[in-house]
Amino acid sequence: MTTEQFRAEMLGYACSAGKALMELSVNPEGIKIEPEQVRKNASTILVILTEVTDFLKELSNNCSGSD
Repeated sequence: MTTEQFRAEMLGYACSAGKALMELSVNPEGIKIEPEQVRKNASTILVILTEVTDFLKELSNNCSGSD
């Protein structure tokens, strides 16, 4: 497994965790979530989004030079 493949796999797991946090924050069951926890969840989701965006930009830059 290459480093890029490993990073891609880990970012996939991170995206899954972000999705789970988002679903918990929306909370259709009516379970009360503290505002601080919602802020932490949102912060984590933003970090994941930034990491994925950076990875995709780097991957795009690496692929643009190849034929």
